[in-house]
Amino acid sequence: MYLLENTGGRIIKNIRKTFFNLIFILLIISELTSCTLVSGTETYLKPPKLNEEHEKIYNALIDAEGSRISLRYPKSGSYLSAFVVNNIDNESSDEAIVFYDKTNFSGSDTSTLRINFLDQQEGKWKSMYDLSLNGTEIEKVFISELGPDKIKSVIVCTGNQTEKNACMFFYDNAKSIDSQPLGIYSHIDVCDINNDGVNEIMMLNTTPEGNTAHLKWLDNEHTLVSGHEIKLDDNSKEISQLLYGQTNNKSTAVYIDSYINTNTIMTEILTAVSIENELCLRKSIIENYDDSSINKTTRQSSLISRDIDNDGKIEIPVNSTFRGYEEKPQTEQVPMTNWYIYEDNMLIRKYSGYYSITNGYAFMLPSKWYDNVTVKLENDDVIFCRYNELPENQTELLRICVTDSLSATQLKKEKKYSRYEQLYSSGDMVYLACIPDAPKEPLIPTISEIQFCFKIMS
Repeated sequence: MYLLENTGGRIIKNIRKTFFNLIFILLIISELTSCTLVSGTETYLKPPKLNEEHEKIYNALIDAEGSRISLRYPKSGSYLSAFVVNNIDNESSDEAIVFYDKTNFSGSDTSTLRINFLDQQEGKWKSMYDLSLNGTEIEKVFISELGPDKIKSVIVCTGNQTEKNACMFFYDNAKSIDSQPLGIYSHIDVCDINNDGVNEIMMLNTTPEGNTAHLKWLDNEHTLVSGHEIKLDDNSKEISQLLYGQTNNKSTAVYIDSYINTNTIMTEILTAVSIENELCLRKSIIENYDDSSINKTTRQSSLISRDIDNDGKIEIPVNSTFRGYEEKPQTEQVPMTNWYIYEDNMLIRKYSGYYSITNGYAFMLPSKWYDNVTVKLENDDVIFCRYNELPENQTELLRICVTDSLSATQLKKEKKYSRYEQLYSSGDMVYLACIPDAPKEPLIPTISEIQFCFKIMS
């Protein structure tokens, strides 16, 4: 009886405690909700804390357009502020551009998304032109010199849930403003693709009929010209990234990583050629492949192209398999990543190595290791070994371990890990290497060789 009464009492107390805790939590949620609503309204009416110059620009905008505005920030690119202060008309003073949403727009406006150009007059900012933009978001902004006369242009890229648009603005010393639509795009960039000292606009598009690429530029008459459009690979579905790299003849190539499906990407390489005085893009032919209909750069989507050694050339990573794993199930294989560069219409292997996407590093095999080395995975260690058909006869050459700083300190105190040396640290991650004590093994690298082959993949 005592047990039942005691248990019942505890149950009643727990119910009361839970009830009061629930009431307390509901009160907190109510307070947070009311705070959030107030905060949301204030955020809409007021800008974030601005520096002195931006405050003056913002006040000039308010004077011209009213207070019911909300600043909009570009999502990517070099300009990430709602305010862009730059000399966009080649006069002595700077101009300002502000991106914002406006609620009290007139019936003649096509969008709530706006761009406002301001000029300095007698030391004060004044709104000169206020224009609507297509879309609901500012995707990216370029300020670039275009054409032989190096005319300063402002290219504003906007987007909504279905498409992205770009428009080019020319501002003439507060006297006039001219805009030219560039059209719909999937990826856009400004570059000097043919190395002639004049910038072009690179535009890629994704359509149900396939992906395309073309150039736009200003001619000698300051007229916007569109180059011939080329079709990208039929297997290319969605464009992942666009990179530029130098080839061995010092020309510039465009490397386009595209999704084939969610888990698979491929790379196409474009170069610029002049045909009948018109600048055109051309798809590069890779001659060292017997079947040109198969793109040999097809690989898992996490293996993106990059310039891994900062030499101006782009490397394309493609996986193979380390020795000894060829006949094993795919889930048990350890992939070797081969990095290819494009030269003389061929893909040339520049490096091979172990690439840890999770831990953000790659170890490029020394040339003397090629065809002689395999890899084993043991807990947090990646172990490089001289290959032997009998795993028990494989000689260990190097261990690499990635851990946090506290664990690294503790590990190095243990006898088993006392030979680990730190290669690199990034934040709380520490990269350690251990060279085994086997002086008669010629494939064992020195610490300087390890540091040369070890690369952080940012």
